[in-house]
Amino acid sequence: MIGLYKKVPQGMAMVRTGYGGVKVEWDKGMFVIPIIQMVEIIDLSIKTIEIDLCKENGLICKDGIRADINCIFFLRVNKNIGDILSVAQKVGCKQATKSETLRNLFEVKFTQAVKALGKNMTFEEISESIYKFKMNILNLIGIDLHGYIIDDLEIGLFEKSNY
Repeated sequence: MIGLYKKVPQGMAMVRTGYGGVKVEWDKGMFVIPIIQMVEIIDLSIKTIEIDLCKENGLICKDGIRADINCIFFLRVNKNIGDILSVAQKVGCKQATKSETLRNLFEVKFTQAVKALGKNMTFEEISESIYKFKMNILNLIGIDLHGYIIDDLEIGLFEKSNY
């Protein structure tokens, strides 16, 4: 019986399917019966998506000033049974936290949020209250990320573009 017990690695969750239905575990472990049950591991650690809006793709502010901006989004699968199952079913456990998958899922949404908010603020307004701009981006994106959650957003660069 001891060989049937699988422990969950740190920062991961296990999704067991097959006989007995679906079960998700991230703290302990679970018994897995070979052949009639299958276990997949899903990474719950934080990943990053970097959005660079520079030069001709730069952010155009309300006052017409073009700005170069670099945003780093810190994203992870939400540690919740429903969210883990949603990501596992829609994206797949192995694909869930690959950089390419995350970019395909979120790059357009995150880019559009930054651009939409930039259009509503002048360059000076953004410069003077970058924290407010950051919080507005997070509020616009919202929490409906299909099982993912944004832990933080870092704005690494914000300056007038020379383009």
